[in-house]
Amino acid sequence: MRRRTILSIVLLLLGSTAIGTHALPDLTISAFDLRPGNPVAGQQVEINVVVSNLGASATSDPFSVHVRVDGEEIAVRPFVDPLSSGGSVRMSLEWEAVVGPHTLVVEVDPAVERIEESDETNNVKSILIAVQLSPESAAILSPLKVVVAPFEDLTFSGFLNLGVGVADKVSDRLAGSGVRVLQRTELEAIMQERGLNPAQMEDVAQAGRLLGADALVTGAVTGVHVVESSLQLGFLSLSGADVDVQLSAKLIDVDSAEVLSVVPGEGHDEGATGFSVNLGGLLSSVSDDEEDICGGGLQTARSWYNAGESVPFAYHNAGAPRWFSIEVVTAVGAFVEWLGWQYVGSGSCGIWYWDQLNASGMQMSTGVYAAKVWDGTTYVAEVGFQIRPGISLTSPPVIELTVGTAAFEDTVVGGALNHAADDLTAGLLEALQAAAPALTALRDDATFAATPLSSAEGQVAAVLPDGRVAINLGASSGVVAGDIFQVVEVANLVVDPQSLEILSYDTLSVRGTLVISEVRERVSFGIQQSSFEPAVGDVVREMVP
Repeated sequence: MRRRTILSIVLLLLGSTAIGTHALPDLTISAFDLRPGNPVAGQQVEINVVVSNLGASATSDPFSVHVRVDGEEIAVRPFVDPLSSGGSVRMSLEWEAVVGPHTLVVEVDPAVERIEESDETNNVKSILIAVQLSPESAAILSPLKVVVAPFEDLTFSGFLNLGVGVADKVSDRLAGSGVRVLQRTELEAIMQERGLNPAQMEDVAQAGRLLGADALVTGAVTGVHVVESSLQLGFLSLSGADVDVQLSAKLIDVDSAEVLSVVPGEGHDEGATGFSVNLGGLLSSVSDDEEDICGGGLQTARSWYNAGESVPFAYHNAGAPRWFSIEVVTAVGAFVEWLGWQYVGSGSCGIWYWDQLNASGMQMSTGVYAAKVWDGTTYVAEVGFQIRPGISLTSPPVIELTVGTAAFEDTVVGGALNHAADDLTAGLLEALQAAAPALTALRDDATFAATPLSSAEGQVAAVLPDGRVAINLGASSGVVAGDIFQVVEVANLVVDPQSLEILSYDTLSVRGTLVISEVRERVSFGIQQSSFEPAVGDVVREMVP
């Protein structure tokens, strides 16, 4: 249900403590339904509402009924005649269903125009629906394979995982609508393996083509605008915000790198912020912190952090443009977490954030740690820092700032971002339907190899508690640090019982990729390049450019 505004909350609290001295009306939504109840995209939906007066007296003032879809008001119906005690009024309207999840809310006598009632808490009802594609649209889109690249974060808002989080939200919504969506992490693995530049459209399109996609979605988070408000009423202090989020996406033909369509997306939400600290103060400090740590080499903002805080790392690349990743280790060098690849141009700065969790998702204990920059061949820089006990009074828990966590989703910013992702996905589905005939006509699946050529093949030998993955190939098999292996789920595996050579298998899926960080004679240790769950016995195969 959409959050109430601060004024609504205050009035409800005041109303619940007031003692009526005379008979009052009590307006409520006694019936609220949709016909059809499970619409498909493009259908006209009849919204039916019944308002009843449960109070002991008739209404003496006019009132209105407001209908909202995903926070946007689509209808206001005024009622000027008195509604008697026990009486009811009905209203109907039509709404054209748009693909995706939606929240429909109906409210009688909202706070901004509230008449005095005996119960102010029963004025709202909501319905959650998931609108699917029509069978005709589903048939058009079913042959297409789409991959969504990480969105660029142009907001400097301070929210973590924003660009990747939006890409995953859009991917999930497209897949939920029936589109065949390829894994973003596999796109990134191909780009890193081949040294492709994510800022160059031709390079991203090439990676999408190698992955086997027909179309690529790229985009940016262009705005996260927060207007905070607060109200002090005696002992009661409430804070909230109005949030607007703007997104923009491009639909790309991977064969030609041509932009087929540009699609905007917007979302709004309002109400209690859901954050544990002043949001405005946080947002205003983020850009300063990022500038401070981009001075040169590998830096972090402070020498210590409280438990649960976000830890930023910035690496200023003075050399040639290339891909870099960050590893977090303990004071004695034990692996803790890998923070992923970023392409950093010459003279540019890449920024990573660590949530203080290890590879298994557990909060790390207090102590001394280090971050190291890995360029695929060697460690090029290192910086130390400390985690101290205690809770920060100026920074919220990192889970509140990280897109995709339950804590973030429950905030007003999370609500606005989800509305924007819904809006953007609806536009992308329309663009995909328009482009589908041309895209599928030009594709010959035999010319698009989704899996790069491989040489050495082995198996996962162990998954260690610290998150590293051991494989049964080492220096004797020609493995060197920096090699990249696919981890493949297989069936019907045939292994020579004497030489242990893999003879045959059927591929079920590619779980993800490993980058080799340590090589011994007969075993190597790899770090996951994406979030997946390798299993002992999975086939690993070296990826060759």
